Amino acid sequence: MKTSGHQRFEALDSLRGVCAILVVMFHMPVASHWRDWGFIQHSYLFVDYFFVLSGFVIAHAYANRLKSGRDAGRFMVRRFGRIWPLHLLMLAAFVGLELARLMFQFDSAPPFTRDRSIEAIFTNLALIQAWHVHPYLTWNGPAWTLSAEWACYLIFAGLVLIAPKRFRWIGLVLAIIGGVLVVSYARRWMNTTYDFAVPRAVYGFFLGCLLQGLWTQMPRLKGGAATVLEVAAIVVACVFIGYAQGPITVAVTLVFVVLIWAFAGEDGALSRLLDHPALVTLGRWSFAIYMVHMFILTVMMIVA
Repeated sequence: MKTSGHQRFEALDSLRGVCAILVVMFHMPVASHWRDWGFIQHSYLFVDYFFVLSGFVIAHAYANRLKSGRDAGRFMVRRFGRIWPLHLLMLAAFVGLELARLMFQFDSAPPFTRDRSIEAIFTNLALIQAWHVHPYLTWNGPAWTLSAEWACYLIFAGLVLIAPKRFRWIGLVLAIIGGVLVVSYARRWMNTTYDFAVPRAVYGFFLGCLLQGLWTQMPRLKGGAATVLEVAAIVVACVFIGYAQGPITVAVTLVFVVLIWAFAGEDGALSRLLDHPALVTLGRWSFAIYMVHMFILTVMMIVA
């Protein structure tokens, strides 16, 4: 772990890779005993780790660097450049699949309808597809998280410019509002995507921003104490996700806040395990894994 504002939190990144794999397992339409395991059935909740981690890392890297509208513009361009190219590639892949369906009629699904509509191409290109503009997921379904995070980036940049000293606390108010909206109005609580995606993401993202500000002021646990904290955080997260259902799922974001706090210092034995090159590589590939997997699963279902 480096010590500059550009530091990369390797243990947290490795955990992100593990979370991406668990989300893939949640989406896999296979008949096996592990698919009946509550932990896998609830693995959609690992998406909220992405949101909290994103807020934590973005605040760490940019909270003190956005001094002007030009800085904010550069920030938005960089974030757009980070997420949009692969999103565009996968959108093009799904459009190509629909063209193949139109030409070869290899299944009964009519092409370019409902979640694969022409109009949804344009909302996906603008990264607003999860801003409650469609009554279902569209095209590359997992990309709803990019749409929701894009909203968070816009809000973050605006808050840092307007209130650089207080943006985390304003963000906390927004996070509370987001959590209340999800638990009160989302039909499936935290298993919400196209409808309450932005409140869900705001809830996690801005708690991550607040955590980052508090973390820089906290004393760090070392050695055995850090290891105990890491083990406890992992156990609590796994048990919670294995059993959480209904409105209580909204607390998963708080569970991930604790998990990220436990591993951010990278002082425990589990952090050292997560620094293994294979896991670090998995973390760095996590975005690609997450964005590509649904296309692969879709093709597999077509040819099966």
